[in-house]
Amino acid sequence: MLDVAAVMCMSLTMYHEARGEPIPGQVAVGYVLYRRADFNPKNICSETYRAAQFEWTKKTKHVPDYKTLKPFVILSEKIIRQQIKDSSKGASYFHSTALPNQWGMKPKVIIKNHVFY
Repeated sequence: MLDVAAVMCMSLTMYHEARGEPIPGQVAVGYVLYRRADFNPKNICSETYRAAQFEWTKKTKHVPDYKTLKPFVILSEKIIRQQIKDSSKGASYFHSTALPNQWGMKPKVIIKNHVFY
């Protein structure tokens, strides 16, 4: 059985960070979070709310209705079970394409409006 809190934290992160992105972009954001959580579901929420990790946690506490969130819940469950391919290509970081690469890292992949490192 999956940890409900972990699924919710990942779902909210994908919703707030990538809801306008195609599914591969949403999955990539989920995998970045999961990788930062050391692929341990029990670490997902603490990583989500760790200082300066995800922009949405600083700005909003909005929780969409379940109908809106459901596609992200389904993707989160698949990511945690590793039943869907990691479209981030092993990335641990991402940002909007509107921002410059100020870290000097080589991108692993660009998916629509996000660059993954």
